[in-house]
Amino acid sequence: MSHLKSSILTAALALVTLSSANAQIIITEINSNGAGGDFFEIYNTGSSNVDLTGWRWNDRDARAWSTGFTLDSGSTLLAGEAAVVPVGTSGNTTALGNFRTSWGLSSSVKLFGWTGAGAGLGSGDGIVLFNSSGNVAASLIYRVLPTAEFATQQDLTTVQLSTFIKATSPQPTANGHAGVMGGGAATDSLVWNYWGSTAENPTYFSTSTVGFAGAFANTSSPTTIGSPGVVPEPSSASLMLLGFSGLLALRRLNRKS
Repeated sequence: MSHLKSSILTAALALVTLSSANAQIIITEINSNGAGGDFFEIYNTGSSNVDLTGWRWNDRDARAWSTGFTLDSGSTLLAGEAAVVPVGTSGNTTALGNFRTSWGLSSSVKLFGWTGAGAGLGSGDGIVLFNSSGNVAASLIYRVLPTAEFATQQDLTTVQLSTFIKATSPQPTANGHAGVMGGGAATDSLVWNYWGSTAENPTYFSTSTVGFAGAFANTSSPTTIGSPGVVPEPSSASLMLLGFSGLLALRRLNRKS
């Protein structure tokens, strides 16, 4: 193999390794109208642990670091681990226990508390997550955005929020609760389409069917369907694409030699 061919293959493999090694937090689920209270789920797609001490979250209406709610100290996401943040009216120990009971969650499901009051999600809302530096780390706004929307960071700079994309057509044309925006009912969760999109460019659908993608019903309400605490399997599509790109480049070089 020539030096050039070897370099291309090495570069392709390096891109695959880099993509899988970088820790990235993604919002994988939101429920804005179900039994047990509103919640969102976050997932560490990388291969290293992430300390979330000092991280804040806010809803779409405020979307500013300054008015956000602070996650409890010691909140850590291990590599490949998911955690649920019950929104409700408070993030104290009692509220977390009530949420766990409502969904019948085992003690192995990680729940994160937070400080503050008055939180809640509604129709055409969403979550913005800020890291310990006060910068936007992730967002999921389940809203039809006719114009760009921005979040204000700790240093008062603004960052444009990602556009919501439903996993299947047609795309929503009006605002609704998270489940509705994904094609289901208002009491359904909106979840990451982990096998059909990447963490960098996620699409979302609703958990309308028990058993599909790990979805199950809330113990107190069979019409509230979600998958809090179910660890997704990251899509390998982007890694396969990178590998294929390297092999395609090698093939072209072989044709020229």
